[in-house]
Amino acid sequence: MLKSILMVWVLAQNVSTTQQAYQDFLGYELVDEGVMSAELSAAIARPELTGNAFVTLMPPTGPQVGIRIVAGGQSGYRPMRRVGWSAIELLVKDPVALKSELPDSAFQHLQGPDFLTDEQNILAMQVSGPNRELFYLTHMIDPSQSFLQPAPSPAAVGHTFIMVMGSRDIEASLAFWRRYFHNNIAGPIPYRIGVLSSAYDLPQDTEHPLALVSMADGYGIEIDQYPDSASAIPAPDGEQGGVILVSLEVDPAILKAPIPWELSYVDNNGGVRGGVMTLPSGAPVELRFSDPVERPLNN
Repeated sequence: MLKSILMVWVLAQNVSTTQQAYQDFLGYELVDEGVMSAELSAAIARPELTGNAFVTLMPPTGPQVGIRIVAGGQSGYRPMRRVGWSAIELLVKDPVALKSELPDSAFQHLQGPDFLTDEQNILAMQVSGPNRELFYLTHMIDPSQSFLQPAPSPAAVGHTFIMVMGSRDIEASLAFWRRYFHNNIAGPIPYRIGVLSSAYDLPQDTEHPLALVSMADGYGIEIDQYPDSASAIPAPDGEQGGVILVSLEVDPAILKAPIPWELSYVDNNGGVRGGVMTLPSGAPVELRFSDPVERPLNN
């Protein structure tokens, strides 16, 4: 079973500049730094990232979901033009106040704040970061009325609680999650996604199929149906950017099928602690087990 989101890995053209932008606008704090390993870079089909520096930032308080900024972004990146991970959704206290701070930041306003439902329970704004990485900044007035019920954050800008991904075949993507994990799924339902319509020059009232995979701890994965013209990943040279990997916590006692690893993590006692698998879109996901398992979980 999928439990929670632990880390979001984002490519940056300049790590230190992006770090400062996140600290200034998001209020995030540095928690560690390092370099990309050859093993992980190969597992996510990005060997060129081997040895590249990264820094990890987290909210100052509340649930601790990291954003890891990795050197390797390129100026030709265009959000949502490719399948795979596409947007980071953060819980925030006041999207309207954050909009007023955008002119003095390295972030750019895209759309909103707008209520996402007729019940006016969810208020969200979309912005792009210093590398055109896409953020949804979302305030939930009453989480108990939502399909996802994340723990609130005391920080003005809190943790990632939804990761958004795009697929040219949403049913195939949902079948994949159903095959391996006991998690509830809502949808697909037709939904207006303004930033997705803008990315493909479609009318703003275009409805795109959307589904949500809920996690045990109130987190979720949103899957959007992309137009057939969406490109595959990884992007060609000059267009690398955005989210390259998402780390999830998983309860291995509630898996429905053996995991098809690209890379598995094994401890000194031979226990499997997780690893990296590839989704139907080609996007990688890192699974970290809450407890090790003694047998290899391989096909």
